[in-house]
Amino acid sequence: MPEAKKLTGGDVEGHDWWEKHEELLDEARKELGPLHEDAYCLCSKGTGLETADCLSPALRQALADGSPSALRSELTEVCRDAEGYAVYRFQIFASDWCDRLLAELDHLEASGIPLRRPNGMNRYGAILSHLGFQEGLLQPLMRLVVKPLARELWPEWVDPTDCDETYGFVVRYRTGEDVELAEHADTSNVTLNVCLGKDFTGGELYFKGVRFTPSQDDPQAQCNAASELPEMLPRL
Repeated sequence: MPEAKKLTGGDVEGHDWWEKHEELLDEARKELGPLHEDAYCLCSKGTGLETADCLSPALRQALADGSPSALRSELTEVCRDAEGYAVYRFQIFASDWCDRLLAELDHLEASGIPLRRPNGMNRYGAILSHLGFQEGLLQPLMRLVVKPLARELWPEWVDPTDCDETYGFVVRYRTGEDVELAEHADTSNVTLNVCLGKDFTGGELYFKGVRFTPSQDDPQAQCNAASELPEMLPRL
């Protein structure tokens, strides 16, 4: 297995090896089996919000209502730049489901089956989209949760035909491994960051202005969201 070393451009590191062994690794994980099957699904039965038990009850109710007032009632504005673009947070998942998801990720790592690095900058973590989470969790999460909220907040950037693709991964920060992430811009319409950390210190998260707008190079547009993010709660 190729060692993850690069801090930039690492998404192509060892590409040929991972492509060559993709089917073998998939078969190994199928043989291993899940520890918590519900960690792979947004909706426990069917495809509707009424069975999305992993979501916080308040968010699920707001999404079922679907009105602008209901959707915005679950959001807290963290910071806003001079052009009016804002970052929001909200409680998305139930805490017991987060515990099961973390246990499932520990189960996959402890198996010894190689996990490909999550992206080109983070060396530690995993690509959820490659581990069986895509169809049951990530795609419904985009369709039922992220897209309705994004359409309400940023209709000029997210129209009805957008957000039909999703890519999910988890990253790990630890002393002796990765401890920071360089400034970067995501290649996506919308980014959802979920904090799954338990006990930790630090973790400051800074946002700058929005690309392709007057705020992108404005130093006054920078804001630190860390003080607004409770350590135990998953947030946007």
